[in-house]
Amino acid sequence: MPNYLAVIGDIIDSKKIKNREVVQNAMGLAFDKLRRDYQDLFVSKFTMTIGDEFQALLKPKAEVWKLLDHLMIYSPVSYRLGLGFGKIRTKINPEQSLGADGEAFWRAREAIIKVHVQNWNGRSHVLFKGSDEKQDGVINSLILSSEMMKSAWTKTQYTLFSSLINEGIYHVDFNQKHFSETIGISESSLSKRLTASNIKIYFQLRQTLGQLLEDYDDRA
Repeated sequence: MPNYLAVIGDIIDSKKIKNREVVQNAMGLAFDKLRRDYQDLFVSKFTMTIGDEFQALLKPKAEVWKLLDHLMIYSPVSYRLGLGFGKIRTKINPEQSLGADGEAFWRAREAIIKVHVQNWNGRSHVLFKGSDEKQDGVINSLILSSEMMKSAWTKTQYTLFSSLINEGIYHVDFNQKHFSETIGISESSLSKRLTASNIKIYFQLRQTLGQLLEDYDDRA
């Protein structure tokens, strides 16, 4: 029986949203774009569930982390994520993740409940849970490091990060001269922005997370 990565998200401060229908429609468009961009990763597509929650079922591949960063870019609101690694014991509907059940979703639910409390003063809203506490600790430490880094970015640095992954760049080594020309700045300015933001370190952390996810030793 294969392992999956269940994702449960909920919108932060959703009660303060004045026009919930507009936000939910925008989230739906974001989900559709992710489905088109990452077809091979989806087992069951993102679905809005009770209240302002959403969930999906993904293959535990390295590119999941890029997908989740694209979700952040496409989303009109901030949210928490609980990630659960494990089996699914029920029939899977690829068109919606409602009704699917098993360890993957149980653990994703545990993770999002915990991240409500343990969010490092609002700087990290993502938590992973699998079957092995030691492996989970390593993964969550790397998630925390990358989320802390991201939380310190200025608007300009965040825009640079968005431009990088929209160009398909999600790794440390890339042609900086070509990219600087693409976004219309000098190569030296790009280099300074990359150094100040630690975006390359962020990419390194995410690459390591991808490898750990693919190599996860499920002992359940």
